[in-house]
Amino acid sequence: MDKPKKIIKLHGMSSEKASRVKLRGHNKEHIFAGLINGEIIKGTKKPDVRGKHGQLYSIKGGSEIKRKEGRDGRWSIFLFSKNKFKKEEDFPASEIFLQILDCYPEKYDDYQSSKDTYKRKIIPFMIKLKEYLLNKENLSNFFDKSFFDKRVDFFVIYDDEVFHIFDKDEVWQTFLDYFEVDNNSTFQKVVFKYNKLCGEVEVRSTDDGKYPSMIFTMGKRANFNLLTEKITEIKEFTHVIKLYGKAIETFNE
Repeated sequence: MDKPKKIIKLHGMSSEKASRVKLRGHNKEHIFAGLINGEIIKGTKKPDVRGKHGQLYSIKGGSEIKRKEGRDGRWSIFLFSKNKFKKEEDFPASEIFLQILDCYPEKYDDYQSSKDTYKRKIIPFMIKLKEYLLNKENLSNFFDKSFFDKRVDFFVIYDDEVFHIFDKDEVWQTFLDYFEVDNNSTFQKVVFKYNKLCGEVEVRSTDDGKYPSMIFTMGKRANFNLLTEKITEIKEFTHVIKLYGKAIETFNE
């Protein structure tokens, strides 16, 4: 049985104060919650902040990439082991993800001794995963579950000290309309592209206690550029909050 989520209530924060706060070393969720008089949701599910009217927000900044700024970072969408896919049998393509992970030996040292052998084993299943996600309905379900956990109302990107708020369904539809789904050149990954690489699903096979796992990451800059190119209507709510597309009508601060 899941433990109840802990909710931390925050007092409002002025836009002027928030604009002076650099998020490197600070918590973007706390800052955003303060701006909208919302609440932080603690836990592992996708929503990060609940607004005062009950709307749920998923907040993404940009994790650090060596020698690059946070604005060029990556979003980690999920990192799941075999046990996770076994527990969530309704997760889209869970059977294929298990087939991929079952190609790897139980012990990390065995994998290390013959990496190329095991990497070749996953090729047919990575192709199978790509074929599965080429189906628009499957891709839709995959994004709704993995990216939004079926519960998010708004997707928020923190970029250059501004919170950019998008309607979740519009983000989802933009990905469906414009992503090209393919394998990479070695067939070790499933990739999502629009002009450039936007996201990739691959095996994480490092000895970090989560070997082996499936990881889904997305590039912040490529996806932010795609969303702002295709969702063109913009409203400046404050100088640190911008609304896009359908979010202009549905955002209720």
